[in-house]
Amino acid sequence: MIAMSSDGARGGSRAAGVARRCDAPSRRACDFSKNPRVVKSHSRARRRRKFRDGSVGSSIVTRASARDANDASDARARRERRERREGREMPTRAVAVVLAVTLAARGARGEHPRDASNWQGKHACDAAGRAAKPRSVRDVSEAVYASTDARANGAGHSWHSGLFCAANGGTRVDVSETRAVRAAERFALDEGAMAARADAGMLTRDLLDGLARRGYTLPAFPWFIDQTIGGAIATASHGSSLRAGSLSSQMVACTLVKADGSVEHFSEGTTPAPLFDALRANIGRLGVVVDVTLRVVKNTRITRRNEDVSPEAFVNEMRRVQDAVRACERDYAGNFDAQWSCAMNKPEVRALDETQFFWYIPLGEMSRVHFEREEPMPSFPRYDERGSKELSSIWYGSLSGNDLIRDSPRRVRDITSPVTLMSADSMAESWARQWKRATLANIANNTEEQRDNFLSMTERQYELHQRYGYEQLEVAVPLTKAGDCMRAFKEALYDDRQLNLGFRSQALLRFIKPESAWLSPAHGRLGSLYINIEDFIKYSRLIDRYGNPRFDAAVKILRGDSCEGRLHWGKFGFPERRGCFDGAKEYGVAFCHFGCHVHRLDPTGKFAGDSDVLRFDGVDFVHCCGDDGLFKESSTCRCALTDRQSC
Repeated sequence: MIAMSSDGARGGSRAAGVARRCDAPSRRACDFSKNPRVVKSHSRARRRRKFRDGSVGSSIVTRASARDANDASDARARRERRERREGREMPTRAVAVVLAVTLAARGARGEHPRDASNWQGKHACDAAGRAAKPRSVRDVSEAVYASTDARANGAGHSWHSGLFCAANGGTRVDVSETRAVRAAERFALDEGAMAARADAGMLTRDLLDGLARRGYTLPAFPWFIDQTIGGAIATASHGSSLRAGSLSSQMVACTLVKADGSVEHFSEGTTPAPLFDALRANIGRLGVVVDVTLRVVKNTRITRRNEDVSPEAFVNEMRRVQDAVRACERDYAGNFDAQWSCAMNKPEVRALDETQFFWYIPLGEMSRVHFEREEPMPSFPRYDERGSKELSSIWYGSLSGNDLIRDSPRRVRDITSPVTLMSADSMAESWARQWKRATLANIANNTEEQRDNFLSMTERQYELHQRYGYEQLEVAVPLTKAGDCMRAFKEALYDDRQLNLGFRSQALLRFIKPESAWLSPAHGRLGSLYINIEDFIKYSRLIDRYGNPRFDAAVKILRGDSCEGRLHWGKFGFPERRGCFDGAKEYGVAFCHFGCHVHRLDPTGKFAGDSDVLRFDGVDFVHCCGDDGLFKESSTCRCALTDRQSC
């Protein structure tokens, strides 16, 4: 039996024995056992069939027509402005080079099928396994119920196969076309609650554009917006904000399909905080999220300003920030909230709010980008959705068919083509100049609505960018180490080690407030500096015998004692060898707080993934997790993993 249960108030007890129609607006239990079609389909879903699906990362892009003529006119004007900006993104010569490579890649490779790899055809799963592409919440429940191992998938924008591949060749549940919100645009907006509920499989770009048509946007959002909104939240993806934080901090509710196939809704206002902080950055470990609710703000005008700075000036600024935060840490020892309040009153720290830096590493040049709002960002009270019918009802939908789970193609097709010139040291500055010219168009001084003026990759840039094979890695460095870290990083780039020659594209540096999500890289730290870097050399050769040792050496610095950088969950950098990542050492007891909720929601490890980074070997959750959902450390309850090693 698949029990659809929901108790957002306590995150917990299923309403046993309560049977209702699942199209009712109630959040209480929906018993599918009365539906013979569902019961029969359990056995059918276990049959393995050839997977005959489309392109990887394909997503339903439901574009509702404008609500009236004025909305349509606004949308056209916004699109025309964006297209004019995109037309200035790259100089003619750069566009010609990139387009040539892109067209060659298309002709040689064709479009990417839905296979067991990321959207470029990299980081393939060890076993092709099975895949499901559910259209409804009922479909997701059916796929999860019928699978021994499963992982949620979306647009495929991940460089960490261990977290998008299911263990033991299990089922990858692609939610990109799953409908949990009845609205045609795939999201529902409650202007009174200043919140929007969206399908988890909706692209972040589509959600932002849909909200903009209604006069709203998200308080802060990432540079890269072509991932699903559910995946972006699950991995704590972010823009640059010391007030709004990452998308995980902006989430106020979600609906989860759990390991037993039941469906439960959780809300910031009614779910116990320890559980909701596990859901905020769940990394797919607690189940399959089918919808999310986020804070929204009015899409007001905002001014963007940029200036050139030198790497030395940036390092000195980070040193001043480090000193200011450390002073607050010392003055208010033992009181984390007071420490952060003190830090935000320091002008050195406050200046980083909604500020970003681009570091053109081979050139030894940087750009600083800052935003000024015409209207201040509103303060958000604790969220309570009980009065909002639009945000509180689940649309279960109907079963799509009998062959929901199918075999994945065994062949992985790579849509990228090697660009040999990318690997030449002598070309490092030339490539960096091309990227800088493109970036300068994005960051030009401007005043416009927040959706259009905040920095994000345009659709044209995405189309050009995706054809180059590359690894993307990001680390979160505590502000208490930002100065020392950036000093060590800069020296290694430009001294006789010449690590700058291991880079082609610019580094992107952003700032995030402390976050309550247990597995946010910013958790438990007095603000974090995020450094996003990319390796375009690794895949630039037809046969790679050399790798990119300079890039690897730079990563080692960012992950070392000088920086203590925590890895972004969806990006490159996690060890391939088992036993080499120790979450308990990286996150302390917060890792085991998260593990307590894993133990309750996924006791058999169905959603563990084909990696050991989110496994909890050696931790006694049975005796050490309290009723409040927190891990109780003691002499007999230690948050320490077994079989871990330094690699």
